[in-house]
Formats: sequence, C-alpha cells, structure tokens
Amino acid sequence: MRLSDLMTRPGGRRLSHSRLWANIACAAATLLFVVEGLRGTLDAEIWLIYLGIVGGYSAGLRLIAAWRDRGGR
Repeated sequence: MRLSDLMTRPGGRRLSHSRLWANIACAAATLLFVVEGLRGTLDAEIWLIYLGIVGGYSAGLRLIAAWRDRGGR
C-alpha cells in the first residue's frame, strides 16, 4: 500500500476528502494517545474513547463494504 492510497479514491488517483480527513483524524487521535501514554496520564477512559473512535471507524467501514458487496445499495 502506498501512502497516496490513504488519500485517493479506489481505482483512481483523485483526492478523496472523506478519506483524507478521516485519516487525519485517526492520526491526530493516535498522536494524542501516544503523548498521553508517554506522559503517564493514560487511563481507562482514554483507552475506551480511543479504541471506540479508531476501532469503530474501521469496523464501520468494513460493515459498509460488506453491505455494498451484498447488493444492499
């Protein structure tokens, strides 16, 4: 996978704003998660919020892709 695949539409080379901003949001959340861990201020609430956002986003994308593959458009 190339870095540009995170920002472009599948099968094309056009910029996808939804992919771009979703990946920026996940990167920012991950950066803050790492910073909190290095500071020693990472607690269970932050773990749950981080995993809910980043994991939920990934799970949601897979669910939508599976729904589209079944013809649920």
